[in-house]
Amino acid sequence: MNPVPPAQPGKKLLLFKNKSPTPDASLDALPWQILIVDDDQQVHHLTREVLHGFHFEGRPLYLLYASSAKEAQKLLLDHNNIAVILLDVVMESSHSGLELVRFIREECDNHLLQILLRTGQAGQFPEESVFEQHDINNFLEKSDLTSRRLKTALKSALRAYRDIQELDQMRKQEQELRQTADHANRAKSAFLNMVSHELRTPLQGTKGPFEEFKSQFHLFIGMKKLRNQIDALPSTPHKESLLAALHELHQEVVEIASQGLQAVEHLLGLIEDILDFARIEAGKLSLLPVPCPVTPLVREVWNLIQPLADAKTLRLSYQPESELTILADSKRCKQILLNLLGNAIKFTAQGEIILRVRQQEQMALFEVADSGCGIPADKLETIFHLFEQLDNSLTRRAGGTGLGLPISRELVNKQGGSMYVHSTLGQGSHFFFTLPLAMHSSPPTADGHNP
Repeated sequence: MNPVPPAQPGKKLLLFKNKSPTPDASLDALPWQILIVDDDQQVHHLTREVLHGFHFEGRPLYLLYASSAKEAQKLLLDHNNIAVILLDVVMESSHSGLELVRFIREECDNHLLQILLRTGQAGQFPEESVFEQHDINNFLEKSDLTSRRLKTALKSALRAYRDIQELDQMRKQEQELRQTADHANRAKSAFLNMVSHELRTPLQGTKGPFEEFKSQFHLFIGMKKLRNQIDALPSTPHKESLLAALHELHQEVVEIASQGLQAVEHLLGLIEDILDFARIEAGKLSLLPVPCPVTPLVREVWNLIQPLADAKTLRLSYQPESELTILADSKRCKQILLNLLGNAIKFTAQGEIILRVRQQEQMALFEVADSGCGIPADKLETIFHLFEQLDNSLTRRAGGTGLGLPISRELVNKQGGSMYVHSTLGQGSHFFFTLPLAMHSSPPTADGHNP
């Protein structure tokens, strides 16, 4: 052990009152690295004596020594796991310790290391001003620094270092997980976008022939020739039989083409849902909010949805409380209504579907009510999750990707509104969503009229 040199002029001695050392823990535990920076070798010697046998959480100490701020800088650059620095203030200059603090916090960008200032000239450095101006963790006066106080301060610093280190590791792990998830989402969105476009192109090509068979089959050259040949025959029962067969052939082709066209349009709708999902995931869904009178917008939706209701003999009712004008993207607003009304028709076997619109403060409140199968209470939020559907035979028969409601809620949210649902199993569901009103709306009119 190095001999203890005499105290240097102007330096106050550390007065340590030794107590029993902490029992040894496992020597295999990774030690805590402690850097002692002081130009007084006696301080190094006394600190080493006091901290002999010191353990924290079963880990011993590994002491590093520097006699100047310059030496300390080199050690800090060579050792990146130093937990605590016991730092003198006055060394090469009257502020060399504080300059080292700046080096640690600013140049090294190290905010994990716990800095304990030890000074024998506390009057020159009032504790309050030091804490305000410098990022240090504790301020210790050598004249009052006993063995117990040093150990207590060191334990507190190591505990803080440990906690901050754990939080920092958790933050880094969370950041890595988020980056991995973001990468996976981007890859998924890119894949869905590519597949959707690749599917939509041939489907669009398939749609044309079905439309021609449905609306123009009677104009096909072969059909015209056959009709002309039959018309040229004398009026006999045989001619009537041929005309009836030709009519049946035309009806069968139109029916098959209609079924094929419905299937293609259904697939195109699903693909459009997937594309919307990919746009939302990628943050590329663009909206153009403009003032939109509600009734004309509903009228357009009604023209598309009425045939579906008629096919199931369901009553459709539009009940506006007043003539409102919303500030919304009209295309996306129609998409929301089509989705909610379409779902209501899918899951309602008989009865009525009502669309109500009323003013609620600065918002327009839309309500789609049906008398359908209803939704279990534990599924009221699940239905808004991506790719989620209710697990029963009715929803499986209805089909779909499970994207319609999540996309609709996202479209509402992005336009400053909200969407929620109330439902009673076996009695029906009420879907609500809000959209902001435009600055000027028309005065109230009579209730219950249709668009």
